[in-house]
Amino acid sequence: MKEPKSFSKTQNFAAKKYNLSILRELVNSQTGRGFNALQKSIPGLTPRVLSMRLKELEAMKLIQKNLVLGPKPKIEYMALPKGSALRKAIAELEKWGEASLPIEEKRTRHPLMGVN
Repeated sequence: MKEPKSFSKTQNFAAKKYNLSILRELVNSQTGRGFNALQKSIPGLTPRVLSMRLKELEAMKLIQKNLVLGPKPKIEYMALPKGSALRKAIAELEKWGEASLPIEEKRTRHPLMGVN
């Protein structure tokens, strides 16, 4: 049975590291999120990778970048309707993961053996 192209494209999108994490943060936000707030909310996400992913998600019309004027103008990112349409799917994936996947224990560094 041949895999449908739409599923393959969806799988590639979801497999790209941090795509779903960034979207989850934005679709669950009542207001926009700044670059630093996004980076701090997603463990392991580097500024370089966040910048690349935000540009990709913006090009896909899933999010938009807004200039917020004020005494200190800033950039915020918000989910567009196309991105917000993934809210239920992301919530279901999270629910499934909580019920079905083991919780990873924090890896500690053993003084003689390295990481255990």
